[in-house]
Amino acid sequence: MRFPFRAACLVAAAFPFLLLVVPALAAQPRGERGARSGAPESGASATAGAGATVLPDSLLQSSLRVFLDCQGGVRGCDRQFFVQEMGFVNWVRDRFDSDVHLLLTSLNAGNGGRQITVNFLGQKGYTGKMDTLVVSTLPNDADDVVRRELLRTFQLGLAPYVARTPIASRLRLTLANGFVAPTINPRAVKDRWNLWLYRVDGNVNASGEQLVRTPNLSSTLSAARTTDKWKINVGATGSYNERDFKVFQTNRTNPALRDTVSVVVLQRAANANALFGRTINAHWTAGVKIAGGFSEVLNQKLSVRVSPAIEYNYFPWSEATRRQLTALYYVGPNYYQYYGRTVFDQVEETRFNHTLLLALTQRQKWGNTNLTLEGSQYLHDPNRNHVTLSGFVDLRLGRGFSLNFRGSASRVRDQIYIAANAQSERDILTQRQQLQTNFRYNMNVGIGYTFGSIYNTVVNQRFGNLGELGRRFGSFGN
Repeated sequence: MRFPFRAACLVAAAFPFLLLVVPALAAQPRGERGARSGAPESGASATAGAGATVLPDSLLQSSLRVFLDCQGGVRGCDRQFFVQEMGFVNWVRDRFDSDVHLLLTSLNAGNGGRQITVNFLGQKGYTGKMDTLVVSTLPNDADDVVRRELLRTFQLGLAPYVARTPIASRLRLTLANGFVAPTINPRAVKDRWNLWLYRVDGNVNASGEQLVRTPNLSSTLSAARTTDKWKINVGATGSYNERDFKVFQTNRTNPALRDTVSVVVLQRAANANALFGRTINAHWTAGVKIAGGFSEVLNQKLSVRVSPAIEYNYFPWSEATRRQLTALYYVGPNYYQYYGRTVFDQVEETRFNHTLLLALTQRQKWGNTNLTLEGSQYLHDPNRNHVTLSGFVDLRLGRGFSLNFRGSASRVRDQIYIAANAQSERDILTQRQQLQTNFRYNMNVGIGYTFGSIYNTVVNQRFGNLGELGRRFGSFGN
């Protein structure tokens, strides 16, 4: 079944861009890590080759255990990148299990950049051993530059701790003598959880004014297990959103008076989902997606989806933290039960659909790129389709000069769940249910130029908090 003509036009419009980008990416050597001058490489990066030898489990079991704690969303704090590039330490997910707690905080610097403080806090056998290193960034440094500088700082700061472990004899700020640490080795660490990670979240939010009250509740349960061969994600979410508006109406008995009437808008939803992915080789992955739930906004009393999937990455997954060019295809049945009869006169139905998704992601010194082209179609009716082009491009075009684009555009023809009964003006204004539409779009273009001193790294937090009114009506400073 082919995508409709207009969807094909949108794919064709994006194709010239891929023709320009892919050759440029492919021209880079596959083993290139994009290292900066003076930044030491990890063993996995520097010594991987035909003659490389995997470190024995006895050494990895006794490796330094490190917990990464990025306070306030520190820029460049890419845990997956650090895990991949520093395979000679064991990265743990709880600070109570660590030998060293890496605590990162950042402040605005006088040159418009950030001053990132890296605290090395020793625990257990390293209790009392502490150190602090500082990384100063420029305002227009690319994310890749920042995270590589953090990587170099981690390697230097952790060296005194690693020196007290058996692996120190094989380490010269990188693994020597042809040894290489595997990215993930489940046998290397005694883990009573067998690599499973669980998370429970609950949120309660309330806001209000004299005429509007909005309580919201949500909860999430998730479990995940990731190895070289398998990726398993299981989760469930639920949400309760209420908006209580006080509106004025003319009193029926006395038109000179007005009555206050409460209008309550409820939006409830819940879903459970599971993803099972199996590595085939360095480029191919196969799996299945399963999901079920309900949504009042989408008029769905029950929805169940099963979708076998296949994914191809043009670049090896070992380079995923730096660049990806992927194609994902999945197809399968969808079962729906509706709260109200739909515009296609259905109260329940089973429909097959398929989806193709092309995505390009890069993190380079010149900036970041994230582009996605997605098309889906119901097999019973080719006219019921959906095509979306979205992305983000952040370019560092010169010293102090940056340009970024963010946006998405969708052609929507697959809203088979829209209720047949006409929505009132009140329902439309409060968006109680999803409105019928043929398109969606959003866009943002940003440009910035920073000039002046690049040497002023002094941090001065005075007048750093001007309160709610200061934020509402504008304030000076960073």
